[in-house]
Amino acid sequence: MILKILKGLKMDIIYYLIFGAIIGIFLTINIIKYIRKLQLIKRMKKAKRGEHKAIKFMENNGFEILDLQKESSYTLFIDNKAHKVTVKADMIVKKGNKIYVAEVKTGDKVTSPKYADTRRQLLEYFMVYRPSGLILVDMEKQRLRTVEYSIINYEKTTYFKHLLILLFLFIVGFVVGFLTRGG
Repeated sequence: MILKILKGLKMDIIYYLIFGAIIGIFLTINIIKYIRKLQLIKRMKKAKRGEHKAIKFMENNGFEILDLQKESSYTLFIDNKAHKVTVKADMIVKKGNKIYVAEVKTGDKVTSPKYADTRRQLLEYFMVYRPSGLILVDMEKQRLRTVEYSIINYEKTTYFKHLLILLFLFIVGFVVGFLTRGG
């Protein structure tokens, strides 16, 4: 009889432990989700404050703000199926006669143009907006960084070289034609 009571108590304790573990796991998952949500909200508020400060910062550095949160799109084809992709640049700015896309960043890692996600984002902006240049606005250090891609400069240089070669050939053809004309 005592053995039967002890076995019953052991089963009750095991059930309580299992129930407690399930409740603990459920609470832990929800607490982690809540903490991540709070961190995201904090990051977003910090980014918004940085963007508002960046407007004044850009104007103080001689830029004219043309547009904020400028949205544009392009079509991406995946397996011959069209997919519309939308991008949103923080700022379109102008200095002199050049137009730039300015991306405002706050934080440690993302303010570096060497950070892969930032670098890719700026390249996408260049391909979509076709600005004169790209500016990375680091609001943590109050610094503007211009970003250029060698592939873009290569295209301009190659185009210019081809134009010079064509011009040279045209001049040579003209001179040869002038010298060999009859009469």
